[in-house]
Amino acid sequence: MKHFSLAAAFILMSGALHAQGLPTEKYLPLDVAMEAATAALNQCKSDGHAVSVEVMNHNARVLVTYHDPFTTIHSAYSAHAKAYTVLSYSRASGETTSAQIAARISKNPADVSRIQGIPGLILAPGGVLIKSNGQTVGAIGVGGSTGSTQDEKCAFAGIAKIQSILDAK
Repeated sequence: MKHFSLAAAFILMSGALHAQGLPTEKYLPLDVAMEAATAALNQCKSDGHAVSVEVMNHNARVLVTYHDPFTTIHSAYSAHAKAYTVLSYSRASGETTSAQIAARISKNPADVSRIQGIPGLILAPGGVLIKSNGQTVGAIGVGGSTGSTQDEKCAFAGIAKIQSILDAK
């Protein structure tokens, strides 16, 4: 009888576990990432800047990389590093742009040396989180314009293009 009760308890517990279902998670679809990257590239191009744009998903997997034909050799690295930096540091800090992260970290020399020791990070504006109803689904990085604030302007233009999709429930 004791074994029967124990077996019945396990069966009931497993049924309760299955009733919860799998977790659901928002994600950034490839076509939406392409739309954001195109809008960012077009904004910079219309402002007279040749740049590279990279869009990553929330796990820092590269979804899209675009390059203006006249961009500099380092713009691709810069776009990648800015998106990667904002994804890497925003979870703990709550900051949503690489400019905010750079402003905070650059105030402390020890923090600057620590971040410079981590491959792939860069302290420069141009990386912006992509959020859907408060949940991070990716990041966009722009690099190569004359002045990093222009990079950030273009990144925000890319997000603005897809904002209605991000806000949909």
